Amino acid sequence: MNILISGILGKMGHLIAHQTSESNMFTLLGGIDAKGRTTAQFIVYKTFTDAPVADVIIDFSYPEAIEPLCQYAIEKNIPLVLGTTGYTPAQQLLIRQTSEKIPVFQSANFSYGVLVMRRLLTLAAPYLKDFDIELVEAHHNQKADAPSGTAKLLIKTINEALPVERESVSGHGNGKRIPDTIGVHAIRAGSIPGDHSVLFASESEGIEISHRAFSKDVFAQGALRAAQFIVSASVGYYTMDDLL
Repeated sequence: MNILISGILGKMGHLIAHQTSESNMFTLLGGIDAKGRTTAQFIVYKTFTDAPVADVIIDFSYPEAIEPLCQYAIEKNIPLVLGTTGYTPAQQLLIRQTSEKIPVFQSANFSYGVLVMRRLLTLAAPYLKDFDIELVEAHHNQKADAPSGTAKLLIKTINEALPVERESVSGHGNGKRIPDTIGVHAIRAGSIPGDHSVLFASESEGIEISHRAFSKDVFAQGALRAAQFIVSASVGYYTMDDLL
């Protein structure tokens, strides 16, 4: 399988490139870096049109790159694996429209453990609908968006399981918590790969569901697993749920 990586010089792109190069299942054609940077480790192209045609494009770049990426992928009929987060509603709509023409796999988190965590939240939330809900997420100090895409995904998972959707609030200011909300707290420090914890608390007890990534390897492995899936998928929009 020939793979092209959009954002190859970023942390995740670099890691996926290394894992791709070390596997006999994939052939790395190189990657895209819109800033024109290069490295001796991989072939880097400035634009998609400069690069050879791949079987799959894996994207871990930045939200502004989505329009030329979708345009190129549709033109060349190349499936996409999207791991970038922080898209605007308009950009997300573009992704959905693109999935009507080519296969698109999108996830804010490619960890199998986070997928299981979401299933646990789906089971627990209806029984804990009267509890306070707090979500704490922690990432490295260079992460550009807060709260994380995974945190937003977990909030969506909880709300889909609750009888009444709750508004998410960033912290609680200087006062008491607002009833029937989900408190969201983002930590940015050091080189934390990604921690997410959801606390359900009443006046007398609490239940906590957590996931901790020990390294970014788990996300790279998940992205390559998604690439294997999407290369033979029919036109449509896919997520980690489709890997179960």
